[in-house]
Amino acid sequence: MIASLLAAAAVSIVPTPVADQPVVTQVKDVQPQIAEAMLSCMVKRDGGLTACSVQSEFPADMGVGKAAVSMASQFQVDLMGPDGKSRAGSFIDVPVRIRIR
Repeated sequence: MIASLLAAAAVSIVPTPVADQPVVTQVKDVQPQIAEAMLSCMVKRDGGLTACSVQSEFPADMGVGKAAVSMASQFQVDLMGPDGKSRAGSFIDVPVRIRIR
């Protein structure tokens, strides 16, 4: 879905030219879009994440939350929290930002 949106937004073709005129293709300067999701995940004993759920996502119609959940099993976090205690077995908020070109 994301790729089709980008392809549709990136190129527009001018209608068929008159016999004397060349075909002109205009490529717009597409700025990357940032998509964001906030996950809540449990920290495993090895620092991996499990049991993730989507708390919020923006834009809502792009499936960013679902993509973030599918990537979360590859994330590693520091087992020690800022308070010096182990995070293993606790839930943490995990912000995910995806740059879309």
